[in-house]
Amino acid sequence: ANPMYGYNLSRKDRLEDIPGKVAVTSQMMMEETLKNLSSEVFKKVIGALKKARIIDIYSVENSNAVASDLLTKFLYLGLSCRHFDDYYHQKISAGNLTSQDVAVGISYSGYSRDTVEVMKEAKKSGAVTIVITNFRDSLITKYADLVICTSQQQLFYGDAIFSRTAQMMIVDMIYMGLIVSDYDRFCTVLDKSSRAVRDKAYSSL
Repeated sequence: ANPMYGYNLSRKDRLEDIPGKVAVTSQMMMEETLKNLSSEVFKKVIGALKKARIIDIYSVENSNAVASDLLTKFLYLGLSCRHFDDYYHQKISAGNLTSQDVAVGISYSGYSRDTVEVMKEAKKSGAVTIVITNFRDSLITKYADLVICTSQQQLFYGDAIFSRTAQMMIVDMIYMGLIVSDYDRFCTVLDKSSRAVRDKAYSSL
């Protein structure tokens, strides 16, 4: 059996039990994440992002889904933001950041070589570095000014599925936190952004 987050998945599992197991496991990981989240760190993350000249988001593989969601939300809020999934673009971009900028690294394990390397580069450039990871003592945290930890439970097989759930929740927390931090500014921009893409939706009949 492969150890999953909070239960074992084996060939004896019944298909009809899977939806419930996934829901329960996701809930456990989200509760764990909330327990690990320092409100002090959260406030500093919001403060840094709000005043950043440029926000760079770095990720590979499974974390790209989360990075893409974060990028979309930042763009809707009118923040100047980039996400590259090419390592060379990431490295060049990180090397050109300044102390006015923020780099966000997303890595479940904290040991994804490319993400760790570009966060190291961003830190060297003087940018504020924010890391979203599962393990507080992982390698990537060496280059983080601010760390948001999702769960810390040491389970690897199949965890990518559930890590994404917790990371997406972090994205939503950051998005909502930014709006509340400067309500009038961000609501005005959101309204403008929504109008800009309105013609891309069919009106309901």
